[in-house]
Amino acid sequence: MAAVLVPLFLVLDWFTMPPELFGRFATYRFAVTGFMVVQLVTIRLTHASRWSFLHGFAFTVIVGGMITWMTVDLGGFDSSYYAGLNLIIAANLLIPWRTSYAAANSLLTVMMYVLVNAIWGGPFHVAALVNNLFFLGSMVVAAIATATAKFELIENEFAARTDLLEANQNLERSRAELKSARDALWGEMEVAKRIQTALLPQNRRVGAYDVAARMLPAAEVGGDYYDIVEAGEGRHWIAIGDVSGHGVESGLVMMMTQTSILSLVRENPALGPADVFHHVNGVLLENISRLRASRYMTLNVVRLEDDQLVLAGKHQDVLVWRAATGQVETVSNEGCWLGVVEDTRRAVRDQAVPMHEGDVALFYTDGATEAMSASGEMFGEGRLAAALARVASGPLDRAIESLFAELAAFRAQLVDDVTLLLVRRSTLAAAGALDGAASAQEGEEGDAAAVRALPARSRRRA
Repeated sequence: MAAVLVPLFLVLDWFTMPPELFGRFATYRFAVTGFMVVQLVTIRLTHASRWSFLHGFAFTVIVGGMITWMTVDLGGFDSSYYAGLNLIIAANLLIPWRTSYAAANSLLTVMMYVLVNAIWGGPFHVAALVNNLFFLGSMVVAAIATATAKFELIENEFAARTDLLEANQNLERSRAELKSARDALWGEMEVAKRIQTALLPQNRRVGAYDVAARMLPAAEVGGDYYDIVEAGEGRHWIAIGDVSGHGVESGLVMMMTQTSILSLVRENPALGPADVFHHVNGVLLENISRLRASRYMTLNVVRLEDDQLVLAGKHQDVLVWRAATGQVETVSNEGCWLGVVEDTRRAVRDQAVPMHEGDVALFYTDGATEAMSASGEMFGEGRLAAALARVASGPLDRAIESLFAELAAFRAQLVDDVTLLLVRRSTLAAAGALDGAASAQEGEEGDAAAVRALPARSRRRA
């Protein structure tokens, strides 16, 4: 700024200064301009340091000294040219420095003016000196007050920036720690998901029935449950349920239920489905209270008998496709949920569902019927029944895939676990009708050989 304004004021000197002084003033201004250019280059080429404030004092001495000496040439204290020193004092407003520096720089300007003119300025009027000092002093006070306020604002801004920088650094560290914890948690969740998946049974033939099932969890660990249990001595069971919510806690409740049912049906042959439901409820109530969780579970426990399904518990309705008519029936089940009441004996009773050759029962969780389209419409039990009617006559593993494909095409997003379990009362020809999946099970080769050993007429009839 000084490198521009100092020579520019030469124009004012041309009109206001005595002609005999113009050349001298021009010399002063060009010399000072040269010093300012050198100072500007120095500032540009050097790094800021604790001594950088000295550039402000150098500016005052050089430019203020020039104006002070010009007042001497113009008559000392009686000259009004002192007013230019107000600009030097005002320059403190442009320099972001402390109050002490602003005060010292302003007073340096006044002292330089007074000393130089007192020694070399010649005779003067006291009134003129008092007038000049009054205005210079007022400017000093205004400059110091403004510089103080400005420095405080700058100091507060830098403090805020420092705090913000520290907060950002802390936030970045927290994000890194959170990412690390999240990755570790996801790894553990993936392990839990694999464990849960490994515990789910494969499609197979169980007694007089072919069974196929699949679960699609909405979270890393699902709250849906199904199982196929061969309890020995020709006793066969299936179960399906849905724990409230999903995630690790629901997955734990699901695994408790699975373990309890397995133990009960294998070790207590005399228990019926309602008895199994009652004992599982007791175990689950105690374990949920230990977890201090608020969970409940819908559950159907089903025993597979030669000509009927005997089920107990409260879950979704069962859809039964009748091979003889091609129609789908809805079987409602009455009872109560697991984990809600202590004694379920009055509320839960065994319920028989007759099954003829080729009939298919569909057990499902509410993630299927409550799947939501983009327009907010639910898939519903009616659509599920119609979809079952279209695929029930084919292999069960293909039927499962078709049902899941139809659900996926309908819903906008997966927000709840979905489980479908198909049970078909087998015919002779249906002994290996899980589209090749049954042949992978141990012992199925013998069944297939038995079918091939039938007389030709029997194989055609089957």
